Amino acid sequence: MKWKVFVFDFDGTLVDSYSCLPSLYGYIAKKIGLRGEIKEKFVERAMEYEDEQENLGNYDRKRWWPKLFAEFSMEIDDQTLDELLREFWIRRADESTVIEGSKDVLEFLRGKSFVTVIVAGSDGQRSVKRMRIERSGLAIYFDDILIVGEDVVDRAEVIELIMERYNVKPEEIVLVDDKPSVIDEVCEMGVTTVRVKFRGILRLAWRRRCNPNFEIDGIGDLMRLFFEVCRDSGQIPVKIDPKTKPNIAPAFKKGKPA
Repeated sequence: MKWKVFVFDFDGTLVDSYSCLPSLYGYIAKKIGLRGEIKEKFVERAMEYEDEQENLGNYDRKRWWPKLFAEFSMEIDDQTLDELLREFWIRRADESTVIEGSKDVLEFLRGKSFVTVIVAGSDGQRSVKRMRIERSGLAIYFDDILIVGEDVVDRAEVIELIMERYNVKPEEIVLVDDKPSVIDEVCEMGVTTVRVKFRGILRLAWRRRCNPNFEIDGIGDLMRLFFEVCRDSGQIPVKIDPKTKPNIAPAFKKGKPA
């Protein structure tokens, strides 16, 4: 084992940007004049749309919000739609929370001179995902931020780009993500894949099975995985003072061999 580059997803892996969705849709409902029971029904239906469209990989809400509004007899002109979307994304960025353990892991990797890269899917509107990453405060921990659908076509292109840019082989790259579809997309390229178990209010995009090299309970478990793999391969990368050793989650579960 000789890992050199760690590639991280953003939503659901480093940041919880899903728990805030019901309150965001409550805000949108209020903005368009919905109150009481009809407002609650709107939020419920919006969350169904979120789950369905996330599963389909359709992140451009400008394409499906009009259908949602139409179900509640609301016709929204383009200018109002753009304004609502702008508020939605800013509020989602500000109401998202960094998952416990994320900063500890990133600080550790940066301190040991590993290359760290965020690879995240587009939010359907150019620059929105990059804005959210910046506002999360995590951008400072990364050498590169690459948005699929904006900077690159797909994750296969991402891996090729990282190999060329950092002069590494596929087996020297670790991809950390919560979505089975992403794990499946890169698993045949020789990259080590680590799936973080997703615990959120959406379901459909995470219900399929995948076969990562490793599965961990949370991002904080990544350091334990790192040291376990180093130990198994006979490599001792660094000694940790027990007094400063971070509090990490229960042990990881192995998938297919790395």
